[in-house]
Amino acid sequence: MSQTTADTTTPVVVKSDKMPSAIPYIVGNEAAERFNYYGLRAILVTFLVSQFYLNAAHGDNKLAEDIANTKTHDFVAMSYLLPLFGGMVADWFWGKYKTILVLSIVYCIGNLTLAMTTTNEPFFLGALMLIALGAGGIKPCVSANVGDQFNASNQHLLTKAFSFFYLSINAGSTLSILLIPYLNKNYGPRVAFGVPAIAMLIALGFFYAGRNMYVRVMPKPQLNNNKLIIFLTAFFSLVVSYVYWFYVAGKDVGTVGHVLLTWLALVLILAFVFKKQWFAKPGNFIGISLYALTNGGFKNAEQEYGPETIDGIKSVWNVLSVFAFIPVFWALWDQNQSEWIIQATKCDLHLFGITWQAEQISAVNAVFVLAFIPVFSYVIYPALDKAGIKTTPLRRIGTGFVFTALSFVVIALLQTRIDAGETPTVAWQLLAYVFLTCGEILIWITALEYAYTQAPPSMKSTIAACGLLTVTVGNVIVAFVHNNSQHKGFFAQFQGASFYWLFTGICVVTGVLFMFVSPFIKEKSYIGVTEG
Repeated sequence: MSQTTADTTTPVVVKSDKMPSAIPYIVGNEAAERFNYYGLRAILVTFLVSQFYLNAAHGDNKLAEDIANTKTHDFVAMSYLLPLFGGMVADWFWGKYKTILVLSIVYCIGNLTLAMTTTNEPFFLGALMLIALGAGGIKPCVSANVGDQFNASNQHLLTKAFSFFYLSINAGSTLSILLIPYLNKNYGPRVAFGVPAIAMLIALGFFYAGRNMYVRVMPKPQLNNNKLIIFLTAFFSLVVSYVYWFYVAGKDVGTVGHVLLTWLALVLILAFVFKKQWFAKPGNFIGISLYALTNGGFKNAEQEYGPETIDGIKSVWNVLSVFAFIPVFWALWDQNQSEWIIQATKCDLHLFGITWQAEQISAVNAVFVLAFIPVFSYVIYPALDKAGIKTTPLRRIGTGFVFTALSFVVIALLQTRIDAGETPTVAWQLLAYVFLTCGEILIWITALEYAYTQAPPSMKSTIAACGLLTVTVGNVIVAFVHNNSQHKGFFAQFQGASFYWLFTGICVVTGVLFMFVSPFIKEKSYIGVTEG
């Protein structure tokens, strides 16, 4: 008599070394969009000084530079604050594809408006805010969309895909940083800002061309009143905060730092006004976290929400605990697109037989990234792992703070010579860029992958947005220092080299704290995990 037994073996996953077909479209879109963004960034701070603020400051170069740096960092801060809303729209309502498509159109409108309003400060700054809205909407979705294209069979290619993604960013930015300052000098700002606008239209075309290739992960559950109220109150609070500080309190007073603090206060107030929507079962990240805080911790919260949900919430907090340190990196890194450019104008720009424009020097960052990524991915990391030194994400990030601080040591020493009346060669900035690029690869490429792998499926775009929010906070810090300085506050004493030594010290302290805290942060990968 034969006996039948159930097959309880686990299905074998057949590995594939073929990259998902959608990746080239995502990479092409990112290269063109980054050409646009870094092209306009390359000339923004010097354009603001010469076009709008030097006359307003009555020829006071330092005051004009402080104002222009404040406005530049405000723009960057807003560009990386709005991903929070782009992530919410994608995760809760539209999904990534529709969010990217719709807000890319807004992005294009902002760029075209920018190119046509180069002699009108209010309209020009308004166009920058449209760009921030478009860029903010798509940023968390594009990086998370990369990860969505993978499954259990090809997830081993994810690290390479993120490297290609980051390579595309730097390929686009290298070309634009070299080209756009040349166009600005020889053809004027309308052409210089118009070419990036065309690049953004090309980026939109790339994305739309791949529409049939994407794996589209739709939000679960679909639109409901609770999520709609949360989104609307948060967005309304931001709009009110922005209008107040920039149009009521006065444009010389408000910064994105003021906006951010006011926004958080309004959100907290409205959250309790609409507490049933914000905190009701089945709950959301904020509501569940507050429940755990007031009811004996996450262990007790498991009885209310289930162990799987609580496990995901704890993973999110682990990610956020890492992200809490990264704003300091961005406070330093983003100065290479503003403060370092102004420093370069005071250096000898004759290098390699060519007299460069100050705005072009930052292109070496992108070149170094293109060169260093393969070295780190295929030489340094494998060699250290083989030697028994495991290069975990947290160890990479901690080491990145060391390199970032070293870059500012070089810049501070260079500024010391400028303060002494010398005109040193801009080649010293190249050494600073070597250190800064190593810090960037170790911290930010690692953070991009970390944000995706450590977040539950339903939170991936929102967590990516929280990662981008670290850029906002970093730029808010720098904008606050400049705004305080132009109004003769505490930070006015940090002029010249001491300004850069200040940020060197901040980076060193942050790196030491991170190395102390990171061993206590637990990691859990959610790659290949689906939620019911």
